[in-house]
Amino acid sequence: MKQTVSKATIANWQRLGSTDKQLLHRANKTDSRRRIFPDKYVQNPANKQRIVELAKMVVDQNLDPDEFILQLAASAVANSTTISLHNKERFLTEVGITRDDLLAFELDLAEPDFFGALYQTLKAEGSRNKSGLYYTPYYVADELLDQIKPEPGQDFLDPAAGTGIFLLELNRRFGVALKHLHGKELDQTAVLLARANLMLHSPANDQTYPDIQLVDYLQSPATTSYTTIVGNPPWGAKKKSAVPDSIFTKADSFAYFVEKGLRELANGGKLGFVLPISFLNIAAHQTLRALLLKTGTLKQVTYLPNLFQGVVSDVVLLVVTKEEATEQTLISFQKGSRVLQTPQNIYAQMPHLNLLPLAELDRTILTQVWQQKDSDLSASQWGLGIVTGNNKKHVLDQQHAGAEPLVTGKDIQPYSLKQPQHFLKFERKHFQQVARDALYRAPEKLVYKFINQRLVFAYDDQQLLTLNSANLLVPAVPTHSAKTVLAFLNSQLFQYLYQLLFASAKILRGNLELLPFLSLNASEKNHLEALVEQQLAGKQSAALIDDFIFAKFGLTPVQVTRISEVLEQGVFG
Repeated sequence: MKQTVSKATIANWQRLGSTDKQLLHRANKTDSRRRIFPDKYVQNPANKQRIVELAKMVVDQNLDPDEFILQLAASAVANSTTISLHNKERFLTEVGITRDDLLAFELDLAEPDFFGALYQTLKAEGSRNKSGLYYTPYYVADELLDQIKPEPGQDFLDPAAGTGIFLLELNRRFGVALKHLHGKELDQTAVLLARANLMLHSPANDQTYPDIQLVDYLQSPATTSYTTIVGNPPWGAKKKSAVPDSIFTKADSFAYFVEKGLRELANGGKLGFVLPISFLNIAAHQTLRALLLKTGTLKQVTYLPNLFQGVVSDVVLLVVTKEEATEQTLISFQKGSRVLQTPQNIYAQMPHLNLLPLAELDRTILTQVWQQKDSDLSASQWGLGIVTGNNKKHVLDQQHAGAEPLVTGKDIQPYSLKQPQHFLKFERKHFQQVARDALYRAPEKLVYKFINQRLVFAYDDQQLLTLNSANLLVPAVPTHSAKTVLAFLNSQLFQYLYQLLFASAKILRGNLELLPFLSLNASEKNHLEALVEQQLAGKQSAALIDDFIFAKFGLTPVQVTRISEVLEQGVFG
């Protein structure tokens, strides 16, 4: 050890304990100001105060965070009454600390992973770095393990073990012996903390030295067929494939873990991972979804919102069995107490193989609608709003000489545009990206919000410019006009279809081009255009437009009620 904290320093911290009111104040302030403390990771609230004070001490005394936490871990191991002398000495040697440096540190063994919580806090506070240290809270690990239903005699691997929370819970809650628990991890400090955790929490009669390897799982040779692979693989970083035998040329890091995990599973084995929710429906992950549908039986997808502090994306728990799916295979989608079961075989026909929940009535509606499809938007012209490269310079709040109105996403409402509040001198050569002039200046075009949970399209016959938050469409659909296309795109039915099939906060051309249009005869076209013109004139005919489109597709009152329910409450109802 290059540097250790003194016994006097740790004794002073222990005297403060959790009763110091100023400490509580500092803990809360640190937590809220820097958003570094993993609140959801800690079971006992008193430990939050202990951890934040320890982190503050590391900063105040300029201690090395990794060496400090390993000194605490070594002290806890050495002071334990349940760990064998041989394992104690082996661990102290690995950490590189002598008995003279040990502290009278008392670990709260009721806390599932005190060291994991402290390590995350130290990394954020000590190094001013939040680079991906988002370990899984114990209760999430428990929920995933409950779904997997582990049995004590099976072999378990966590390929991105961190400080070992999944392996800890397998040992603590499910009674899996240490000899059946295996972990791989790239972070040397985390490896040592995971070993300490497993020894400290395991029963006194289990003197196996924990098998946590310091290795890159993706580069390590596959030597064992595991019964269960479980964990929270790293995600958020795109990487080009340097992984042996990978089907991916470039993918998010978690995709490589899923791929290799499926390869290393024994037949009939289970894989359970914490993954970003985007895995279910973003086009970039289509190859991974294809692999899962081909290789395994998807048992369960559980939605968990706002799990990690500092991470915007929601997450899902995925459980897959390595076996061929049958026509009877159902995927259970769970959100809170609500569950929808959907046949796995339908997803081969879903756009981009998106794995989104569907009730039986939803499947009936989708089949009925798509069987009638006559045309789509694939022959239409599309354009992006202007990317100026410097909005502060080019986007004006007042109309100057030579500037013209500029439509932004905020100006778009269903059917019509608000009066634009911004202006732009249209000098193409000064901007980063501009669509063809003919698209902005089209006699009729539709303008739509690019970032939005719902489809919002507006009619423009004033040849207005748009900013990049407002994309544009010049529709070309047989038997349709711009106004009738506008009616379909703003309809409740199309909102429902987009939500069920894509569930994306980005309104993407590739998705829009898949939506089904029906042919209109002259009478229907004139009637629908008249309704749209009434809506544009402020006469609120949107409900009549919806009724027309529902009737055109032959939807029943029960089906229409389901569509309204999904739009108001979501697919789970």
